[in-house]
Amino acid sequence: MFTKTREKVNGRDAIVVRGLGPFSLSDTLRCGQCFRFEEIPAEEGLDEYLITVGRSLIDAGQRERGELILFGMTDGEFDSVALPFFSLESSLSEIKEDILRHTDSEWLKNAAELGAGIAILRQEPWETLLSFIISQNNNIPRIKKIIKQISAEYGVNITLQNGGSAVCPLGLQEGTPCEEKCRACGICYTFPRPEDIVARPERLLVSRPGFRYGYMCDAAERVLSGEVNLDMIAAARSYTHTVEALKKIRGVGDKVAACVALFGFSNLEAFPIDVWMKRAIDLYFDGSLDPATLGRYAGVAQQYIFHYIRNVENS
Repeated sequence: MFTKTREKVNGRDAIVVRGLGPFSLSDTLRCGQCFRFEEIPAEEGLDEYLITVGRSLIDAGQRERGELILFGMTDGEFDSVALPFFSLESSLSEIKEDILRHTDSEWLKNAAELGAGIAILRQEPWETLLSFIISQNNNIPRIKKIIKQISAEYGVNITLQNGGSAVCPLGLQEGTPCEEKCRACGICYTFPRPEDIVARPERLLVSRPGFRYGYMCDAAERVLSGEVNLDMIAAARSYTHTVEALKKIRGVGDKVAACVALFGFSNLEAFPIDVWMKRAIDLYFDGSLDPATLGRYAGVAQQYIFHYIRNVENS
């Protein structure tokens, strides 16, 4: 169980969470499950990121594994935003041990050791859905760019809502941030809602989404109409139901649906298969791997594999 204390870190007020086992903030953010974060230049020995979560900006840091530093956060924000988003009540060590009991693959065991600090974030389902539609045939820098552009086009500037005391959280502007420069950055804006897109779909085009434009519009229309009811999908807590419901949307196939199930609905048995996974399965599992054999945390095992093959095999 984690502990939570309020401390000064490098002279700044912060909530410091300890006892998170092997938790790695950097590995968690950079494993391809989320796109709304930017690294903040920080003092040596501190990894720090600005993360946009709903209508909140989380300034999160880490000096060592198992620790999470949350700068300028109230206790209420911790309970309502940070605790669920980072899945802080989950035991990463227990999850890893459960996965290892379901495999005799030495390669997967090595991947699990390297990726043991990855936590599955609990992200907002609609944002996760649209983000992974955008991710199709795309690289991470371009995915992040499109998301920032459409957020700046439709959303509310969270930083400027703070009024005259607002400062750029990335340190890119002096004094009160300028709206024009903020829009060019895009990280501090709320994510567009389905009704925003349905009302003005042409505003998506500023991001040059290409073929994804039609898919994004279809997703917004089906979610807004209730044909694809995200609340009911969440309530069902069924991976099979989640995938079947999401695949009603144009452009949502097995891979995108599995990603949304895993990262947006916490269906931790979901096992998205993309080119990285196909390569890993061919190379290290003799071309065949049944995700069901990995147990209820197969999706976490998928992240171990993805992290290893991208960061070790591809280095």
